[in-house]
Amino acid sequence: MNPAKTHGAVSWSELMTPDPKAGAAFYSKLFGWSTEEMDMGTPYILARINNQPVAGIMGMMGLDVPPNWSFYVTVDDVDACAAKASQLGATLHVPPTDIPTVGRFAGFTDPQGAYIAAITYSYPDMPDGEVPDFAKSFVTHGAFSWFELRVPDIEAAIPFYKELFGWNFEVMDMPMGSYTVVKVGEVGIGGLMSPPAEHGIPPHWGGYVTVDDADAIAEAVGSGGGTVTVPPMDIPQVGRFAMFADAQGATLAVIKYRPMEG
Repeated sequence: MNPAKTHGAVSWSELMTPDPKAGAAFYSKLFGWSTEEMDMGTPYILARINNQPVAGIMGMMGLDVPPNWSFYVTVDDVDACAAKASQLGATLHVPPTDIPTVGRFAGFTDPQGAYIAAITYSYPDMPDGEVPDFAKSFVTHGAFSWFELRVPDIEAAIPFYKELFGWNFEVMDMPMGSYTVVKVGEVGIGGLMSPPAEHGIPPHWGGYVTVDDADAIAEAVGSGGGTVTVPPMDIPQVGRFAMFADAQGATLAVIKYRPMEG
């Protein structure tokens, strides 16, 4: 699956942070990303892994929000998607806007307050080889491979996203309880979970980056000025993960997957 060509696929990850150069240095050391400064109308740092674009890093744009990672979902028609999102109860924060040479995007919070962006790319005939197949993200150190919506009411989130992006959902029995998997067709791209209310976690989308060693990454987070928020632990039958906040306060997770059978 080529995420840039597939309606409903998460195709881009973006860090908004007060100090983009410091953020780029932190993640480059952590994941081995190479970075390049670009002019996108505002300073923008493009991160790559194995010479493939993997994420963008930018400043706060004068917004009064905490540093954060946000994610873009590919859609066939971003204007229609933004209109439908509003009809379904979302709050539009960025109306459909052109990004020169890239495409057209919009940003909104879902009815529970989690931010997500939609994008229609302007290069639909881009060769598949220029964007790695999504399946490879599960074995590529430094690649985003899983996206997780954390909101109080999972049952309310399902019809919103099914109507908006055409996602399918499957409830799976996991050792720690049931988990709702998000699918584009039959391809799992993420999940839904409801954090305990007493933790005070605001609704948001979170990302997981594939790594070769979750314990080593957790140790490196501290040496780089970040804070481990969930120490490395095993998810039976899946892998080993950890969560952290970077030196600026943006949160992210890493995961070392168990080898797939077959």
